Amino acid sequence: MRRRRQYLMAMAVTALVTAGVLAGCGNKEDSTTKTETQTEENAGSQKDGSVTSKSAGEDAADKAQTDGQQENKDSAKEDGQKADDQDAGQDQQTESQEKSQDQQADAENETDKNEIFGEFKTKTLDGKDVNQDIFAEADLTMVNIWGTFCGPCIREMPDLGELSREYADKGFRMVGIISDVSQPEDETALEIVDKTEADYTHLVIPNDANMQYRILRNAQVVPTTIFLDKNGNQVGETYPGAKSKKQWIAVIDKMLEKVQNE
Repeated sequence: MRRRRQYLMAMAVTALVTAGVLAGCGNKEDSTTKTETQTEENAGSQKDGSVTSKSAGEDAADKAQTDGQQENKDSAKEDGQKADDQDAGQDQQTESQEKSQDQQADAENETDKNEIFGEFKTKTLDGKDVNQDIFAEADLTMVNIWGTFCGPCIREMPDLGELSREYADKGFRMVGIISDVSQPEDETALEIVDKTEADYTHLVIPNDANMQYRILRNAQVVPTTIFLDKNGNQVGETYPGAKSKKQWIAVIDKMLEKVQNE
């Protein structure tokens, strides 16, 4: 009887122990499972946080890059505007300088026109004394600069002689200046004038450096023709080379109308 009781007690203890072990195993498994679940959740949270952090960083970097590009564009635009303003200012300055130079050149040309021969004293081919007052004797004086060596000069002189006679009563006068003769009564010059019937007044170039300079400056080739008003100022342009009578008539009529209507 006593042994049976001991046996039953041993069995009870064994059952209790077994139940405790099983319960402990279950709790351990639940704890392990719970721990694993929490670990996975923490990993997911960390991953989400990492992704979120990465996304936020990328967004910030993109924004910074965009802002930097915009700043570069704005800076380039501003620099371009400054360059355009500088170019415009330089263009205006250059234009102003060119305009000033043109005005100065025009003034110098006008001064040159008004001082073609200036004051001078010389002689005609036949020996008469003459000065700048010769131009005051007509409304328009056609000054033809020629040379005894010049074929084109000599060939147009018959037409010039005719024009001198035809326009004599119209406020017009023809004057020749012989570029290579400095003394009156030059035989070659007299012979040419006689043969061509260019019987208008011809002047010799005096030994006057000032007048020689003025004539040579205005007549780089012969023949050269210049028109002067009664004040000795140039009218119109300078005409290098010979022309036909018809061509000279057109020019003379135009010049006469200009000086007589002023």
